[in-house]
Amino acid sequence: MVPSFIYLLGSAVKIAVGTSLASFISMAIVSGAFKLYQGVVDVVAAIALGVRTITGAQIGARLTKIVPPWAIKVIFGFVFLYVSLRFVWQGYVCLD
Repeated sequence: MVPSFIYLLGSAVKIAVGTSLASFISMAIVSGAFKLYQGVVDVVAAIALGVRTITGAQIGARLTKIVPPWAIKVIFGFVFLYVSLRFVWQGYVCLD
């Protein structure tokens, strides 16, 4: 979502990151509740991941104040390029 906010909608990097994180909260709550109801959640692992996510979000929020917006754009660009190339490569390999 962040690259699309930045490159397609022209949003500022900090706005794109914040909006993306805020939207994930509601999606995580709803989908997590459904999966918990279905009984397919490892509660201990979910709690461990949640604690680490909270820690990572705090670190990331502090880093966005320090790291210049152009650097964040470059990082997201490389990640997006890497993921895209992996999808293309996996599609190519599956055809063989």
